[in-house]
Amino acid sequence: MGIVKEKFGKLKSGKEVFIYTLKNEKNFEVKISDYGGIIVSVITPDIDGNFSDICLGKASLKDYEKGHPYFGALTGRVAGRIGNGKFQLNDTIYNLDKNNGPNCLHGGVDGWHIQVWKSKIINHGENEKLHLYYEDYDGHNNFPGCVKVEVIYALVDNALEITYRAKSDKDTPFNPTNHCYFNLSGDNFGSLKHHEVQIFSNSTAVVDSDMTLTGERSDLVPGLNDFRKPVKLGGLSEMSYRNVDTHYFFEEGRTKTPRKIAIISDEKSGRIMEVYTTEPGAQFYAGINLSLTEPDVGKDGKPYKNCGAFCIETQDYPDSVNFPLLGNAILKAGEQFYSQTRYCFYTHIV
Repeated sequence: MGIVKEKFGKLKSGKEVFIYTLKNEKNFEVKISDYGGIIVSVITPDIDGNFSDICLGKASLKDYEKGHPYFGALTGRVAGRIGNGKFQLNDTIYNLDKNNGPNCLHGGVDGWHIQVWKSKIINHGENEKLHLYYEDYDGHNNFPGCVKVEVIYALVDNALEITYRAKSDKDTPFNPTNHCYFNLSGDNFGSLKHHEVQIFSNSTAVVDSDMTLTGERSDLVPGLNDFRKPVKLGGLSEMSYRNVDTHYFFEEGRTKTPRKIAIISDEKSGRIMEVYTTEPGAQFYAGINLSLTEPDVGKDGKPYKNCGAFCIETQDYPDSVNFPLLGNAILKAGEQFYSQTRYCFYTHIV
């Protein structure tokens, strides 16, 4: 089916923003804005065939512009935290925004999540796709190099597919992802206690209590952060930065084609989400800071609750520039970056 383009509104700057509706013959529907590349809604059926939005977000463009915890947004040029907001590359020291305690988070204050991306609908055989483009200029947020980024959203059968391509004219840290918040029971349903999580990883990144990456890798601890077999979140003894705001490494590293790295299911709705990616790791986040201090109001006008959504942010080790033995989130000048992630949705009766 074709993609529908509509006006989403105007920003305070006067820039016009559009929203695109991707829908297939099974009525699986995703809405995406060219403001921040934000996934605004994901509408899928439950086990009884009832369709619901399972993606957290805001009710309007104005609400997104007021600020939010990266709901559904593209994050970069480095998703995740660069420790102490500082790195050295090719004998030059770069000081970044410290917008998360001592760290630089998701590219800094003026990150991808608040940019208006150039957007167009492209044809790929019988399937239309949404193409977003952004030129992240040299020195922006104090990062080196002009990076030309393409992100392509598409519905492929029962999956939302996100493809990333990029080139830079200088060596630069680079680690893109999407920060979509999901609740398989429905947007603003509440607790994730009915969700069961399986992540095919055998090690995690060690962080301090302020979420600064230490440059260490740790084996999994059964009963805490070992999700190699399905674990129900409601049965965990704790939900903290030690297990549900955590970077998980995948043994195969970066791959040429996406492979399955996680399965999340919800017994209430019968929905299942499988995640496939070419990336060497993923940040699993169970919304432990969602509305912790100041409530984030959702699409229905009601505040979201802590642990009311999860994210699977497929990526490399964010602080690779400071700890190169743990990852390779560096884009070399002139090299082509490629990454692809698929979020596949099913029910128990499929």
